[in-house]
Amino acid sequence: MGSRRITRSDKKVDVKPTISESLKTTLYKFAEICDEPVKDVAEKLCNSGAVSEIIIEEIRKWFRRDYRWNNTITMGYPERPKLRITVQPNKGKVTIKFKQRDFDQLSVLAFSLDITPTTTAAVLIRVTLGNKKFMQWYLSEFLRNLDEMKIREIYRLLKL
Repeated sequence: MGSRRITRSDKKVDVKPTISESLKTTLYKFAEICDEPVKDVAEKLCNSGAVSEIIIEEIRKWFRRDYRWNNTITMGYPERPKLRITVQPNKGKVTIKFKQRDFDQLSVLAFSLDITPTTTAAVLIRVTLGNKKFMQWYLSEFLRNLDEMKIREIYRLLKL
C-alpha cells in the first residue's frame, strides 16, 4: 500500500481569471508602481474587494442569491439577469494563489453572483481598480509608504 500524502494546512488554491488585455496591462502597471508582484496585488484586490462595503454596494445589483458577510446580508433575486462578462479577443490570464479561507470567501461571493470563483476574481479586479472610493481606501490601507509622485501615477493610470 502506498502512503497517502498529507495536504499542507496552508495550501493555496490557484485561480486564473481571464481578463481583457487592457485590464491586464493596467493591473501589471499598478503592481509595478506599487513595487509588488502582480499575484500579490491581484490577491489583495480580490480579498479586500470581496468584503468591501464599497465594492459589494457596486456589484450587488447582480446578486441572484443572498450574500452573507460578517453581520450583513445582501438580498439576491433569482430573476435578475445573470452577470455576463464578455472579454474581447485580446485577453490574458493572471494567476492568483488564494489561501483556502480567502478562496472560500470568494466562492461564497461567486455563489451569490451565480458565476464561478474564477470569473468572480476577474469581476473584482475590474471593479476594484475602477472604483475611486475603494482605491482611496486601498492606498491608505496597503500603500501608505508610496510617495506623492507614485500616488499621482496610480490616479492617472486608473483615471480616478
